[in-house]
Amino acid sequence: MKTLKFTTALSLLSGILLLSSCLGDGSNTMSVYSPGSIYKTESGIPYLYVDYTGITVTSPELQSEDFEEGDRLFASVSVDFDNQGTQIANYIYNAAISGIHQFDCKDYTFDDTMTQYQSDTIPTLYAIEPFINYRRDDTILTFAYLHETEGSTPSSLKLVQPKQFDATSKTDTLYLVYDKGEEKESKSSDYISFKLPQYPVDTDIKVVIRYHSTLSNFTQVGKDKTSDYFSFTYNRPDTSN
Repeated sequence: MKTLKFTTALSLLSGILLLSSCLGDGSNTMSVYSPGSIYKTESGIPYLYVDYTGITVTSPELQSEDFEEGDRLFASVSVDFDNQGTQIANYIYNAAISGIHQFDCKDYTFDDTMTQYQSDTIPTLYAIEPFINYRRDDTILTFAYLHETEGSTPSSLKLVQPKQFDATSKTDTLYLVYDKGEEKESKSSDYISFKLPQYPVDTDIKVVIRYHSTLSNFTQVGKDKTSDYFSFTYNRPDTSN
């Protein structure tokens, strides 16, 4: 059973990450509620890279679950840096990890037959900070979203690249495509990550994402006759050396 506890819709969609530390009073602790990615040591012990902090942690609860490398989780993490005991590696901290929720991390879809953006309207779509994360060879985006409860035809959300990346303008436009499936009165909330296409490294890339949503928390947004959209520019460092 990979899902130990699921968050409430309210806390999920607020996108709140709680970070606290105590320094200078005899303690050195940190507590955070954040997404993260699973990695494994050479001996196969799982640990969590916490997006919000950039640190890596593990716990007996995490190790007891059957996670695969690359799995995405949301969890509450508390670390006492002054009371670590025996660590599995000097860069992996022992922590209390609770409220673990595993969520999807999907590949983007290339579909050059989608010449015009079309999508059902997502009830709520929130960006989860940090929005962009580098996971080994992947660059991923993470959202929280409210969607129709699954019926005989489940709802779905995918990230579509409708044409090849324009290396001249260094701009790519992607589509968030939502299929509400069998519409129901009730709705459910969840997180989702998407892998971006492999863009050139050490290069400023502008990514524009089109979407339809009743409510969202995006900044730097625009709207035209086709859809809402937001954009961001990022530069992935070359980590091959």
